[in-house]
Amino acid sequence: MATAPGSSELAGSRAPSPGGGVQAAAAEEEEREVVRVRVKKCESFLPPEFRSFAVDPQITSLDVLQHILIRAFDLNGKKNFGISYLGRDRLGQEAYLSLLSDWDLSTAFATASKPYLQLRVDIRPTEDSPLLEDWDIISPKDVIGSDVLLAEKRSSLTTAALPFTQSILSQVGRTLSKVQQVLSWSYGEDVKPFKPPLSDAEFHTYLNHEGQLSRPEELRLRIYHGGVEPSLRKVVWRYLLNVYPDGLTGRERMDYMKRKSREYEQLKSEWAQRASPEDLEFIRSTVLKDVLRTDRAHPYYAGPEDGPHLRALHDLLTTYAVTHPQVSYCQGMSDLASPILAVMDHEGHAFVCFCGIMKRLAANFHPDGRAMATKFAHLKLLLRHADPDFYQYLQEAGADDLFFCYRWLLLELKREFAFDDALRMLEVTWSSLPPDPPEHEEASPAGDAATGSPLMPEVGSPQDPGKSLPPQHPLGLPPPQEFGRGNPFMLFLCLAILLEHRDHIMRNGLDYNELAMHFDRLVRKHHLGRVLRRAKALFADYLQSEVWDSEEGAEATASS
Repeated sequence: MATAPGSSELAGSRAPSPGGGVQAAAAEEEEREVVRVRVKKCESFLPPEFRSFAVDPQITSLDVLQHILIRAFDLNGKKNFGISYLGRDRLGQEAYLSLLSDWDLSTAFATASKPYLQLRVDIRPTEDSPLLEDWDIISPKDVIGSDVLLAEKRSSLTTAALPFTQSILSQVGRTLSKVQQVLSWSYGEDVKPFKPPLSDAEFHTYLNHEGQLSRPEELRLRIYHGGVEPSLRKVVWRYLLNVYPDGLTGRERMDYMKRKSREYEQLKSEWAQRASPEDLEFIRSTVLKDVLRTDRAHPYYAGPEDGPHLRALHDLLTTYAVTHPQVSYCQGMSDLASPILAVMDHEGHAFVCFCGIMKRLAANFHPDGRAMATKFAHLKLLLRHADPDFYQYLQEAGADDLFFCYRWLLLELKREFAFDDALRMLEVTWSSLPPDPPEHEEASPAGDAATGSPLMPEVGSPQDPGKSLPPQHPLGLPPPQEFGRGNPFMLFLCLAILLEHRDHIMRNGLDYNELAMHFDRLVRKHHLGRVLRRAKALFADYLQSEVWDSEEGAEATASS
């Protein structure tokens, strides 16, 4: 694949222009949540074949597109083909232009996607394959990782870090029905008023006289109920994202963040030493492409393309990619970093927090696709368990793969709600997870970056053979420490969204394509209050049931 040209400035010559200003950029972003694609395959003298599908341009690279085409035309993994798109040449004439890099694909999405992007695949003859459903929504990593669902079984379901809902059991007893009582849930209760957001005065009641956080589990419960006042987020999110080691006083926390910010600046100055010129150029150009289209409708990221907040987001992500070569940068990471930077309003602090969340989510972006495959399997299992009739309907519609939920699982629903609602959703979700503070610091940021974050050393591996399995039950779902790769509440948010639209989907007989387009039109438009209430009630039902680690659940988990 050709190397994408780099740029020393954010306003690179090949970057998209703001067009008619922020409003036009916002409108364009809304329209580009999904791009329809029609593909013509040409093989020697054989009649051409056609396929139609749709992709999310913000998380579809050229490599992913190649995998989609391999699957669409049943090419059996052979990449003996060239791809071109119908655009206009330098003379303004329509012509098929080669797709050789991610920059070419970005240009194709931007200039040739209305009403659909026309592609041509030139390939040597292969076996015919059945047509995909018209406008089949193809999600990127499902193409790479869908076969993983049938791959080798994992020998153990063990874990070191139990989810938060289990970590509080020592306080409330040894049965999970007590958890429900602590969270003030009532079985079958659909609507319960939320508590007001956590205030600064109330937050200080969770600190002792030295400023140490003395009741971390109770703090998370409180945030789970009501979220956090916006002015307090930059303080509380650092706890939720496990930035601080245990036991720091107020003064020690300030010194800690100052030190980590200096370490970040040092890492940022070492790009050239940590990556080859070619790799650095590719990383920066890839990051730049995503930064220039991430949350541009929000005031924090509005304005010129060389604005300080866009530059900070670009540099933060580039530094992460350079210092984490085993993960590097993948499309979608900008969506995870954007709300953190907007809340912290400090590049160094945001970097430390981003490292914290990526400790848990880096596996989402691994090329083997195993983490995503497991999450798909668990969501499918959960829907079948919660609503067999709806699941059967999706089966008959050919939509039970749930690939239209790819973006939900990859970005943990960040893009499905309006920006401010997404902030509340994220903090509530994070509060449902167990505290996992770093146990120690590295003496210097110059350690082996390939083993983990130089600022946030990884602790509490999710696979610790020292932990025993929960007792077996005859029927049910995976246990909380395994469900959703250790984030079970996120799956229940996804389930709540699906069930919010269940009746509309079944009443109108939506097929696979209509269903996928229906949810694409709802990007940033879901009702947070209703979704949270339903998700919490469903989650409470799951916790109360204690019907975990069934044979089906174990089988789905073993594919990770």
